[in-house]
Amino acid sequence: MNNAILFFFNINASEIKKINNNYYFTYLGNNYGIYSYVRDINEALPLYNLNLELLQKGLIGFEIIKTNSGEIIFMHEGNYYILMKFPNIKNRIITYEDVVSFYFPYKGNSFPSLNKSNWNYNWPLKIDFIDYQFKQMEKKYPIIFESIDYFIGIWENAISYYNNNVTFNHDLVVCHKRIDVDMDLLQFLNPLNFVIDYKERDIGEYLKSFVMKHNYSFKQIDEFLKGFDRDSIIVLVSRLLFPSNYFDLYEDIILEEKDEKLIKEPIKKEENVLTLVKYIFSKYADYNIPYIEWIKKD
Repeated sequence: MNNAILFFFNINASEIKKINNNYYFTYLGNNYGIYSYVRDINEALPLYNLNLELLQKGLIGFEIIKTNSGEIIFMHEGNYYILMKFPNIKNRIITYEDVVSFYFPYKGNSFPSLNKSNWNYNWPLKIDFIDYQFKQMEKKYPIIFESIDYFIGIWENAISYYNNNVTFNHDLVVCHKRIDVDMDLLQFLNPLNFVIDYKERDIGEYLKSFVMKHNYSFKQIDEFLKGFDRDSIIVLVSRLLFPSNYFDLYEDIILEEKDEKLIKEPIKKEENVLTLVKYIFSKYADYNIPYIEWIKKD
């Protein structure tokens, strides 16, 4: 990698540390990371432009460094990488306040390839693909075989709930592909995790992770949801029902050959998410929030 950095960036890095598939070094007092680029190649330039726009708006975040020839990503030993300069911040675990205060409205259609807000179109396509994909290998994964129909059913509930109840225009913002309650601030600010979507995407993913990984009280949930209006709650419920925790691990197991036993955790903790949804149905009953009968009665 030393030669690649010198060739693509004219940077002579003396000491490079490799952690997983990424590389890290210090140059002229600044910390840099060379990250494996696994997103769609067509999203590289929009990600660069979006991140540049956020930095200009005051985000203290990573700076993507172009190659000598002006490219966003470069290839090394058959893999794509991207170089970024770290922000000058003290790293720590993110809080819920970090999630809600990360607010950059998205207007117009500047970065269409990053816009992931069409849930009622994208989700059914993904279900159809997973259903077809898994039928080719179901005998290899007995734990997934026993559970996948249930989680596809939950996902279909999320689609129906969204289609039947989200009948209003909803603001789009810059948010994250995934958020986890144990995510650190550097991961949170990494532009490779940025997408355009509803704010409830971030909040829903954080809350799912929160109730799956931590003991909590409904008083805490009330604090988290303070100030939410009816429309936002409906979008949030749709996101909470989407079983991202299960299907993210499904992809890790199928594509990266990780241990199938890992998927036992979201199977075991899905009840926590459904309990949260049931609580929201009850808490916002006066808002005339649509509910799902089997969850409300469960």
